[in-house]
Amino acid sequence: MSEKTNLLLRCGIVFILFTTLSVNSLAGASSEINSNRYGFNFVAAGDWGCDKKAHETVNHMQNKSPELVLALGDLSYQKSADCWFQMMSPLINKTKMVFGDHEYNFKNSSRLDEYLLRFNLTKQYYSFNLGNIHFLAMSSEVPFDKDSKQYSFVNDDLKSASESKTINWTVAYIYEMLYTSPTFHKPTDKIRDLYHPILDKYHVDLVLQAHSHNYQRTYPIKYNDKDPSNPIITDKNEGEYTNPDGTVFAVIGNAGADLHNFTEQAPYVVKQFQRFGFLDVNITSDGKIMKGTFYENRDGTDKDHFTITK
Repeated sequence: MSEKTNLLLRCGIVFILFTTLSVNSLAGASSEINSNRYGFNFVAAGDWGCDKKAHETVNHMQNKSPELVLALGDLSYQKSADCWFQMMSPLINKTKMVFGDHEYNFKNSSRLDEYLLRFNLTKQYYSFNLGNIHFLAMSSEVPFDKDSKQYSFVNDDLKSASESKTINWTVAYIYEMLYTSPTFHKPTDKIRDLYHPILDKYHVDLVLQAHSHNYQRTYPIKYNDKDPSNPIITDKNEGEYTNPDGTVFAVIGNAGADLHNFTEQAPYVVKQFQRFGFLDVNITSDGKIMKGTFYENRDGTDKDHFTITK
């Protein structure tokens, strides 16, 4: 049996499991997952690798019994994705992903294909609903300019979600950062300038990012067209927000890869640190409260938390 046939068979088996989470997760389409449930949680982290630290992240995530896992890119740093699939096996049937630059490294198109096949994706951007949350997966690795198919999809998708009477929250996730404190990687200005105005327009609540191997969380912020690198802070409370007029951006690039230092803290960032772990987001009070908590792997402690109430 050829290696390609083996890959297709393995991915076909996983696809049967994955459809228990989503009937249709193809890019360019929006799917629905258990849309009548309003008390649940999901977890998120990016920049994984397959070593001991990443395994600890998986174990701690399992302890939170999430309904959904968001893998924020740079999953395997090896030439094959096999080690990451094996490590994630306890959670793989409830995982969604976005693509990072290491999904392309080494001119290894076969590894990219492994992810597309495993998660039943035809493109790298897509959306779905879970309970009263609309999730939008965006890609920083394929064309995203105003003439791109992705740009049209994002705009149309967020417009539709904003008009839905059953959606109370919108969460977007993407690999590269729109905003960050000074650290190893800089923000991707082109994505910020194109998409933050759209996120503002359709009142996106939370944006999850990776790429820098650390944790950061902003105040609720809006796009500043006069000085785009310095967004407008709309609420200076450190962690309790009620109907904020702005979006909270978080960087969670600390699932397992070596951590990145900070050189300073951006004025719009309320919390930042270098610790391995993940973000756990709980929806409570009949879907009216979103509480995010970052749990550190070392001792399972709460290193940061925030609450948004609607």
